[in-house]
Amino acid sequence: MGLADLYTSRTSLYFGGVEADPEKADMLVAGVPYDATSSYRRGSRFAPRAIREAAANIEFYSLRAGIDIEDYRITDLGDMVLPVNPPEAVKRIETVIAEILENNPGKLLALLGGEHSITLGAYRALARHNANPCMLVADAHFDLRSEYMEEKYSHASVMRRITEVYGGERVFYIGVRAFAKEELEYARSKQIEYITSHAARLLGVREVVSRVSRWIKKAGCQSLYVSIDMDTYDPAYAPGVANPEPEGLEPWILLDTIFRVVVESGISLRIVDIVEVSPPYDCSEITSVLAAKTLLEVFAAYLTQRAKSGR
Repeated sequence: MGLADLYTSRTSLYFGGVEADPEKADMLVAGVPYDATSSYRRGSRFAPRAIREAAANIEFYSLRAGIDIEDYRITDLGDMVLPVNPPEAVKRIETVIAEILENNPGKLLALLGGEHSITLGAYRALARHNANPCMLVADAHFDLRSEYMEEKYSHASVMRRITEVYGGERVFYIGVRAFAKEELEYARSKQIEYITSHAARLLGVREVVSRVSRWIKKAGCQSLYVSIDMDTYDPAYAPGVANPEPEGLEPWILLDTIFRVVVESGISLRIVDIVEVSPPYDCSEITSVLAAKTLLEVFAAYLTQRAKSGR
């Protein structure tokens, strides 16, 4: 028994409805039910189960990829058991994910958050296994505050902690539209690339994909981490999030962009996280459904890219 087994609990509801042998799986799923630093609408600790339940009630065929994800094997590893203390939670997430990556080389790991602070531990774990992992972030916010409410490991500071250690050139944002002046100045000083939701709509998917692809080449990325904060979507499509912001993206813009980036870039996608769904505020569970659909389309992109590369 490893640390990943010690610090995860089995779930009675599996993503996709089946439990495949991890050694034979194409994709892995793990829940990270944590929201200790949430500052507005708490409840994202309930999201892993809500997303699993939504996934059990939608179709798995991807029109973008032309494949049925039910034909592939998904292993749900259950939920991580985490301490409340933010720094300790980050450490445990890093420890567990590092072991999962070590035991499952080359497989895509999907994390069901939880708030956005979980990304720090996951990115640290990936950086231990890949020399130059880059992060594509879909988010309404920069999350670049030095600290928030006297907490350095806050959901509002997660990308600040990542860029301080690994560099701003590793991060590219899509959909940002809500930030403090401090964060904008920091982003510019670190030459962090971003496309606002307004710009994404005006530029169109083709140009957004082109800019992200140029960034991947310039940064010399050897692997890719995709972090999707559900508040990047407009609240009309995703009302049940911790910090909703108007003027967000339509689902097709983000899903088309991510699909094309993953398939066309040729870079190895290692981790995707879906964060900040808050079920207590989710009208008719439509945010959880969109979160499940988002993950399925990322799976489809991963499987398409894998087939294209012959892996």
